[in-house]
Amino acid sequence: MSVFLSEKSTIVRNNRGAGGWLDGLSGLFHPWSHQRHQLAEGRRMYLAPERAVSPPALPEPAGGVVLAVPGFNPHLAARIWGAERGEAAPLVLLVHDWEGQIHDMLGFVQPLLDQGARVVAFDAPAHGRSSGDETNLLEMARAIRAVAVAAGGKLAGVIAHGVGAAALTLAIQDGLQAGRAVLLAPLVDLTLPLRQIAHVLRLDMEAEHALTRSVDKALGQPLAALHLHGDVYTPSLLIHSADDRIMPVSDALLLAATWPGMATHLVQGLGHRRLLSDADVVEHSVGFALRGR
Repeated sequence: MSVFLSEKSTIVRNNRGAGGWLDGLSGLFHPWSHQRHQLAEGRRMYLAPERAVSPPALPEPAGGVVLAVPGFNPHLAARIWGAERGEAAPLVLLVHDWEGQIHDMLGFVQPLLDQGARVVAFDAPAHGRSSGDETNLLEMARAIRAVAVAAGGKLAGVIAHGVGAAALTLAIQDGLQAGRAVLLAPLVDLTLPLRQIAHVLRLDMEAEHALTRSVDKALGQPLAALHLHGDVYTPSLLIHSADDRIMPVSDALLLAATWPGMATHLVQGLGHRRLLSDADVVEHSVGFALRGR
């Protein structure tokens, strides 16, 4: 998944090293071995994100403290700001993209604090400083629910990006009371990364089906059965840049058409990741998460 859904990734993370020509020679005599290698690589590409960890000294908004998330395995690294304000202050959860981390969402923290909110953010499983080597959409959705509970329960809003926005939507469909949901350039066609990986690895139909079965086993259910449709009880805002080459804006607009009452805010020239640092996007996101406008 990371190959396509992160601008920080290389085109193919397939490091054969100096012995690569031997692998190729072996493949000539043992086609089944080559296919097995391809399937293992495809599974890794889909389930094992390339970990990004910000330096410990990297500045962040003042007042953040570690938030324990009990009962969730693997361990989740989470932080909360404004906890001293108590439950009277609205609580907003931030969710990063695939191969992201808490630091990616820090641009939203101070504006939310300035509006009197409490803010919680976390590294998804197998991301940042959280533990684990593999993860998937369903586990990310479970992590969202666990962090919400650990932070105190009732959410005023959630701001989520990319694959994190897809995981948020799945969590809402599974009963998460998210308050108001802001989806920044969400992944909508959940089978798209798998098809792209199959294309890059030049898998034939049989091998692609085998890779799909491997991913389904990791998910515990068929990927093709997962669909995003939103929730009539969750006010939502879609923000997407028309030039996003990672997440197709056309897919996001299809989600907006099936999510009752979803507002849309389309922008130009921000691609996929620059959304997170754009002042207008931050202002719209914070305003909607806290006040619905």
